[in-house]
Amino acid sequence: MGGSVRIKEGTAGERAVEGLKRLVVTGDLAPGEQIRQEETAVRLGVSRMLLREALRALANQGLLEHRPHQGFFVVKRAPVELAQIMLMLDLLEPQLMRTIELPGPAVLERLTMLNRRMQELAGEWDQTETLALNRQFHFVLFALSPYQLVLQEVERLWGFADPFLAQKLSTPDKRRLAVYEHDAVLRALAEGDLPGAAAAHDAHRESGRRGVLPEVGVAAARLAPIS
Repeated sequence: MGGSVRIKEGTAGERAVEGLKRLVVTGDLAPGEQIRQEETAVRLGVSRMLLREALRALANQGLLEHRPHQGFFVVKRAPVELAQIMLMLDLLEPQLMRTIELPGPAVLERLTMLNRRMQELAGEWDQTETLALNRQFHFVLFALSPYQLVLQEVERLWGFADPFLAQKLSTPDKRRLAVYEHDAVLRALAEGDLPGAAAAHDAHRESGRRGVLPEVGVAAARLAPIS
């Protein structure tokens, strides 16, 4: 994978990246689908130049792939690849949660507000904002750990698996369950119980596996455990 791609024109460039990423994560652009650049630029309301930079940025993140003389395609990951991503997250996320420091009042309030907004949106058909809020919630938590290199790797892995992770919040019931489980983490933090917060996050991660891509679960079960 190449180096980072610089997006020009500030907000307009960021909007192009986020808009394109939203189409991928929500499934509007399906795994394996070719990106039709002219049509997509019009859809996002950005220039062709900004779209091309956004395409390169998402290819750099692993969500798209560039095929010479063909164009850009949404990455289609095999179940065994997603199972390996899950395995790595299962190893790394608990390490972050078990090394976090207690959040101060401002951070705890931010986490609470993020989860409250998720609750308000639980019944909405469009889950775009919910996905962004969920990501913010987890990475505000993870950032409380001093393990910054591990944090960077977890962020990279989330990027690889974003379309898969979105399935964890694909229905109102799943979104409400996520909010409830986030609340369990927040209650433990409010009580100063760091081990309890880590255990609540473990339970949240485990429940998120159920009901998403059964073939990934089969592939994960076949992976040899690391001792």
